[in-house]
Amino acid sequence: MSLRALGLWLAAALPAAAEPTAIRVEAAAETEGMRGDADDPAIWADGADSLILGTDKEAGLHVYGLDGAQRAFLPDGRLNNVDVRRVVVGGRELGLAGATRRDDETLVFYLIEAGTVRRAVPWQHAAIPPGVPADDIYGFAMGLWEGRPLAIVNFKSGHVVLWRVHEAQGTIGLTPGRVVALGSQPEGMVADDRAGHLYVGEEDRGIWRLPLDPASEEAPRLVVPIPSPCLPRDDVEGLAIHDGADGVRRLVASAQGIHRAALFRLEGEADPVCEALVEVAPGAVDGVTETDGLDVWTGPLPGFPEGLLVMMDDQNAGFTTNFKLIDWAAVAAGLP
Repeated sequence: MSLRALGLWLAAALPAAAEPTAIRVEAAAETEGMRGDADDPAIWADGADSLILGTDKEAGLHVYGLDGAQRAFLPDGRLNNVDVRRVVVGGRELGLAGATRRDDETLVFYLIEAGTVRRAVPWQHAAIPPGVPADDIYGFAMGLWEGRPLAIVNFKSGHVVLWRVHEAQGTIGLTPGRVVALGSQPEGMVADDRAGHLYVGEEDRGIWRLPLDPASEEAPRLVVPIPSPCLPRDDVEGLAIHDGADGVRRLVASAQGIHRAALFRLEGEADPVCEALVEVAPGAVDGVTETDGLDVWTGPLPGFPEGLLVMMDDQNAGFTTNFKLIDWAAVAAGLP
């Protein structure tokens, strides 16, 4: 049998990949537009004190309420990506948010308490371990491994560094863990604390998975390539994990090249399975185009009883950028 004939036979014999379900929703609200360059959001869930943190990668960190109104702005430089976890600091349960600061290749940290955000002590930390040839700080995620926080940073050089975060008498410190090198520029990342996985988006190649364990030596594995049904073209940007009330777990990815959020079902150690593509169309507010970072919260929030999806919008009205708030109930209604 010729190679061409073999290829035709395989194409006929193997089942075709299922087309992802197309879901069309409208944003329930949006944050105030910024003249800078919005990039990455993080949701802090705390009842009436819930917040959305959003980076302006030219100026600092915006703090919004769930109505989209700005509560505060911290003019802390070129912050690229932000993430948050619940931790104990100084004997109190607080939110610990971290962000990458491109001005000087550092990580910066903030504490969240009672609806306010303040700088942690110390605020800045070196992001590159000694001897690691990483360059041009970029993406960021936080995670929990064995109940202890991790700060995970990547660089345009392709390096990914897992830092252990420790706290003593109210101060924050970092100890380097594993370093991984991908072939090209990554950005979006998410730690699946429950499954012990770290997902890393390499913008032009797809989504990699590796152990969250900072002492692991297991190599990363490409689990969602570009092109594939949910990522037909580059770039893959923000990543988040959705833990459904029905027990279904999903990886949510920003498919920037097609202006969609891609949903993948997660089951154990199996590769993520493409399920749906979510379009945020114009409605009471404009839709989402060229989305970058995103975040999702599974549980109830004020005004969003089934959870919340937040996506960056690159072409907001008035030549600004901002973040769109999408009721997860609208997304769930379109799922197969």
